[in-house]
Amino acid sequence: MKKIILATLILGLLASLSSCKGKYDNSSAPKINATVENIFSEFSNMADQAITGNLFYYKNGTLIVNDLATGNINNELKAPCSVVITLDTLNSAKTITIDWGTSNCDCNDGKQRRGKLITTFTGSYYAQGTVITHTPDGYYVNDNKVEGTKVVTNMGLNTLGQPYYTVAIDGIVTLATGEIVNYTSSRVRTFTNGFTTLLNFYDDEYDITGTANATVINGDGYVANITSPLHIKIGCGYITKGELEITPTDKPVRVINYGDGTCDGTFTITINGHTYTVMG
Repeated sequence: MKKIILATLILGLLASLSSCKGKYDNSSAPKINATVENIFSEFSNMADQAITGNLFYYKNGTLIVNDLATGNINNELKAPCSVVITLDTLNSAKTITIDWGTSNCDCNDGKQRRGKLITTFTGSYYAQGTVITHTPDGYYVNDNKVEGTKVVTNMGLNTLGQPYYTVAIDGIVTLATGEIVNYTSSRVRTFTNGFTTLLNFYDDEYDITGTANATVINGDGYVANITSPLHIKIGCGYITKGELEITPTDKPVRVINYGDGTCDGTFTITINGHTYTVMG
């Protein structure tokens, strides 16, 4: 499945905002929400790997794969940090279950995980009307407890003939540091290039629009609003164009502008009329 990996881009942006926060205020919103955005962004990548019977970055050690449709059942006993993938395509709603177990396990991406991620999908990622739902079950990453759902829906083609998807997140993350984050996000992901070359991931380009909102118990919430579509080139690895406003609770708005489409990782941040350039 060809999907945008936006988490790294968001983490870089919010880390830059955090590095500047001493000039303006002491908001913890950028760091908290970088963590939350990254957690939910990983779900699609995990399911993409698991459906192929693999899990490159999100496991360490033995991988046990059970395919109920083919009857290929691995009866190997689960070791403490082996990961069990169960594929169930017998029903109309297909299911992928990834089970890390009940104890923290070190994964190849440097994070610790435990619990399950359950993904259901009603059809192919490329088929109009397909709904993909990711649901954590007793799932923790780096001792952050994750609850809720992420739903990706294939909406078909827009008026320009481009495939587009809605991405809705309604979740709660209880951070290891004690903050409880109630997070909602509603976005639209539109293919602008590469959707006819299914085997070439690196020519993919997307526009991202939408909003996100977080309220945080014992911390700072924020609202994020994309005011001009964020343009992503997979072969580049940066947001290359667009504008995003981030407003922490009771703090001034941060306006982030990504420029003219050049792949250089450079963007500007404007706060209280002062503009700063962050170089890629």
